[in-house]
Amino acid sequence: MSNKPARGCGPRVFHAATGFSMVELLVVVGIVISLTAISLPTLTTLAATTKLRGAMGDLSGLFQNARSIAVKQSTMTRVRFQLSNNRWVAFVDNGVTPTGLTGTTPQIYLPTPFSKVSPPAGGGGTPTPLDNAACGANSSSTLDATHDTYFNQLGIPCLYSGGTCSGGQPFVYYFNYAGSLGGTNWSAVCVSPAGRLKGWYWTGSSWTN
Repeated sequence: MSNKPARGCGPRVFHAATGFSMVELLVVVGIVISLTAISLPTLTTLAATTKLRGAMGDLSGLFQNARSIAVKQSTMTRVRFQLSNNRWVAFVDNGVTPTGLTGTTPQIYLPTPFSKVSPPAGGGGTPTPLDNAACGANSSSTLDATHDTYFNQLGIPCLYSGGTCSGGQPFVYYFNYAGSLGGTNWSAVCVSPAGRLKGWYWTGSSWTN
């Protein structure tokens, strides 16, 4: 009888399972955390910029809507701003017989950290105010950053006073958007004497479209 072991009955050799060591895992986790810390401010800034531009686009659309209503209905319209439940809302009102904010008026609610603010003074980290050229106005015009924009029956922005509305008045409004990681983003919207809308964004050193 043969003394050779039966095939398949000999001792089996097991190889140790391969994988990551604890040190390797810690290194990978550290790299991921570092990359996240580097990219998070950029992603946050990008998100804030996207929301800011979206809000400004909606606002420009509301102004255009007010202008269109004035022409189509041969009436005077008015774009108004007010706080409602701690949020800024812009809406279109009748310029002659205003009704205020109702459920049927054209309106937009700006994002929660978005605020309408006074014109910046420049210096101390605040932007320089926009000039006439930026808003499509000539040098003799005065940019109105205080009153509501009215549109007459021809769709021309005007300043209402005593039952009359003098046409060709340029307006500018400024806004802040507070970032989640701190810092303030500035934007503005101009209404030219011809009724053209233009949004502006502060880069930290200059205004850009």
